[in-house]
Formats: sequence, C-alpha cells, structure tokens
Amino acid sequence: MNKENNITIAKALMRFLKFVGVKNIYGVPGGGSSLDLIDAAEENGINFFLVKREDNAVIMASVSGDLTNTIGVALVTKGPGLSNAMNGIAYACLDRSPLVLFSDGFSSKLSSFVTHQVFDQKKLMSPFSKGYSNLNDENPLNDFQKVVSQAFSLPYGPVYIELITTVAQKNIEIKNGFKKKEIDIIPLALDIDKSKALLLKSKKPVIVLGLENLRSKSFKEINDLLKILNCPVFVTYKAKGVVPDSNKNFVGIFTGGKVEQACILESDLIILIGLDPVELILQPWPYNIPVLNISIMNYKTHYVKPSANLYGNLSQNIKLISEIAILSNWLNEKIYFFKNEIKSKLFFPSEDKLNPQSIVELAQKYSVNNPRVTVDAGAHMFSATAFWECKEPYDLLISNGLATMGFALPAAIAASIENNKRGAIAFTGDGGFMMCCSELATAAQFNCNILVIVFNDGALSLIDIKQKSRNLTRKGTTWPQSNFAKVAEGFGCKSWRVSNVEDYKKALINASQHCGPKLIDVLVNPEGYSEQLKSLRG
Repeated sequence: MNKENNITIAKALMRFLKFVGVKNIYGVPGGGSSLDLIDAAEENGINFFLVKREDNAVIMASVSGDLTNTIGVALVTKGPGLSNAMNGIAYACLDRSPLVLFSDGFSSKLSSFVTHQVFDQKKLMSPFSKGYSNLNDENPLNDFQKVVSQAFSLPYGPVYIELITTVAQKNIEIKNGFKKKEIDIIPLALDIDKSKALLLKSKKPVIVLGLENLRSKSFKEINDLLKILNCPVFVTYKAKGVVPDSNKNFVGIFTGGKVEQACILESDLIILIGLDPVELILQPWPYNIPVLNISIMNYKTHYVKPSANLYGNLSQNIKLISEIAILSNWLNEKIYFFKNEIKSKLFFPSEDKLNPQSIVELAQKYSVNNPRVTVDAGAHMFSATAFWECKEPYDLLISNGLATMGFALPAAIAASIENNKRGAIAFTGDGGFMMCCSELATAAQFNCNILVIVFNDGALSLIDIKQKSRNLTRKGTTWPQSNFAKVAEGFGCKSWRVSNVEDYKKALINASQHCGPKLIDVLVNPEGYSEQLKSLRG
C-alpha cells in the first residue's frame, strides 16, 4: 500500500480542494475537526486566515472563490460558531457564490446526555445549503466531491460539511487520484423561432446584463452583440464592469426602479442576458414591453413573464441571437443623452463640497494600481455604484441578492489577499462598519492593502429616509458620530479624519503612499440621499 495515498480524511479533503484551485481558507476554529483541517491545509499549501467573526469569514471565502473562479472555503466551530456564520451563508446563497462550509459536529455517542451548545446544525443550514454530508460512510471522499459539485448546481450556492474529529482523523486510501469535472451547461435553446421574430421586429432594443455573466464569462459575446445592435445596455449592481462604464453603449445600472425607465420606455424590446431575479428590488415589473430572456436556467419565480426564453450556455445563446440581430435605430447621441440623464438624477448640489459623489470620484482620481471596490449596503451605495468607473468584471463587489450591511470590509480584505498589489477600497457607512470593524485587526495582521472609507453621518441614513417619508418621528435610526480614525489607529492601521474636500484630498494622497491597511473617517452630510432614492426607486 502506498503510504502517500493512505491518509486521513482531513488531508484527503484538503488535497482535493488544492487540486480544484483553492488557495485560501477563512475561519474561526474550534477545538475539534477544524484543527485537523487547518493542519491538513498547511500540509497541502493552502493558507488559513484566522478572522474575527464567522460571518465575515464566510463572506471572505465567498469573495475569494468568485475572484479565483473556484469554490470558497470557510470553517467554523460547532454551535455558536455555526450560528454566527449564518449571515455569510445567506450571502453565499442569495448572491450565488459556490462555497463549502466546514463545521465541527456532535458525536452521536454523546447525544444521550450532552445538551450544551447542541442543536440540529443540519436543519439550521437547510434553508440555504444545496448539499450536506457528515462524511461518515464507506466512501467519504467520493461523497465530499459529490457535495462540492452540488455547490455548482444552478443556481450556485453553499454546501455544508459537518465533521467530527474521529471522522476527520480516520485513514482512507486514495486509489485513483482526482479528475476535474467541468461545469457543463447544455446550450438549451427553447423559443428559437419566437426569439428570431422578436429580434427581427425590433427597431430599438435595450439590453440588461446580470450576474450570471460573471461565472459564464460571456464578455466577448456580449461585446460582439453590442457592435451589431448598437443599442443601450444596462447592468445590475453585480454585473458592473461586464461592459465597461466607458463603453459608448453603457447607460447605467438597472434595478427595476424608476431612474432607468425613460430609456427603456423608448425601446420596443428588452433583452435580459444572465439576469437573476434576486438582483431586482421589491417592486412590480413596470414595463409592458416584449422581453427576450437569455439565462442559464429557468427561475420559477420571476418579475416578468418573458415573450421568449433561451436557457442554457450563455455564450452560445448570445452567439445564436447575434446571427439574427441587425443594426438598431438607436442614435449614439440618444444613448449618450440617457447616460447623462441618469447620472444627473444622482448628482449632488456642488462638486466642491464633501458629499457622497465627490467622496467616490476623488477616491478613484487619487487611487493607484486600479484597486477593486467593495460597497456596503446603505444610502452611500447609490453614489458608490454610479460614480465609480469600472473597466472589467469584479472591479466592483457588492452584496445584491442579500444586500447585507457589514459586507464591504471583509470583502475588501479577501480581494486584497487575492491581489495585494492591486488592493481594494471599501466604501462603507458607519452603521455597516460598526458591524465588522474588528476585522481591521485581520487586515493589520496580514498587512492587507486596503483603504476603508467610512461615510460617517451618525445614522442609518437609508432607513432614516424611509422613516421620514412615512411622517414618523425620527427615532431609532441615529447615534452619536464615533471617531473611527482612532478606532483604526487602535487596530494598527493608518488613519485620517476629515470634514472638507482639501483635507480629504490630502488624506487620499497620503493613503496612496501606504501599502498596508488604512482608513479615512469622512464626516459627511447626508443631505441629498432622499432625492437620490426618489430618482432611483420612485
């Protein structure tokens, strides 16, 4: 028997994850199987990053998997470790990130008398997890590979491995090595004739691109189609960068809200490409215009009933309609007009004042090495997504399906770990930052090249706006403004506190000369957020 092929289950799992391209694991370990997994990861050249909270670990792992086009991996302890991870798991589920989560488990031998920290962990995970195993069967490695493949079943999402120490330490024999299983999405085209008829009839189509394009990598085919049609194109928040902001056909962000309606109402066909319904806001579909839907799968719940559907391989189905498509009647000047019209709805009163728009635009102006941007949920999100110019997919990272606060900082750390030279800028509100600010210690420990920009207005501004719109007493949405610069300094990060444009510019210049973690605490006036929200969502 070859000793190299007779190894513990923990080592076999890590060997397989290394084989499929996993480089990093994030987590908060307990005293059980997680220690065996960390040891096995190191032996296989996989880095383990100790973070401060389990939900942040799962967000980091999800972002890592997306940026490397593999699967994210996180590990936590049982009981409170798993329950703390649930917000991250919900993110992986609703933002469609393939992920495997390991947790310690409870031995069945103890179940007759142990109740401390014990609950049904599989049941807790069941609303989100696409697959589960405790690996306690005759072929644990085959079972693991099967569960991992379930993370890539459509729509992508998390799977769960509940692993006790005795199973992790059990020896197994690896007989036949590993084989990479490519994700094969059959180019299933359903309504070909209807699709042809819609395209041939249309004189002024408009395209909306969604998150499915990221993993599908259908960027070339989309660009080729745009050259043929020469029509307006929108992207969802997640699809920012699939078409560069500088592209002459790019108009803006599509949410299902109000701001994009003027352009779309002038069209005669809406072509959805790779749009996942989870990306749209909670409002009814506002258009009575024919829809051609091109997506990798059929979503049972959708905002609109399309006139025609093409399911399966995105690239192949985009090629299919490119063969039918003809030049539209759209004028370049009109497309440019709509692009400027949308941005004008989001402009703040004055560019020489420190406001959300200038915070974002100046951050890009003074940045170096084209950093990725991560954006937290909150009112500042409107400016961050509208005014940060993207060139490529994953230039901007955001939680859209879950739209969770506390995303930007852990996501920026993961982005920096994947490419520290490029680094990342985290745009976050003070509310979201306070949910995860302990991860500054993680950024300092691993010398992450990140810049955290806190929009510090002492409020849950988005909720505050909604409260005011209902003529309710202002209560439960504000707090005293904290000094986040001092907080960052305490964690070992460079920091600045600013309240005007000139000081902000100086802070950005100083930050650009420092490669480690840094933070700019920006005292910002939330005036203008309410008008942005009205323009975007009505």
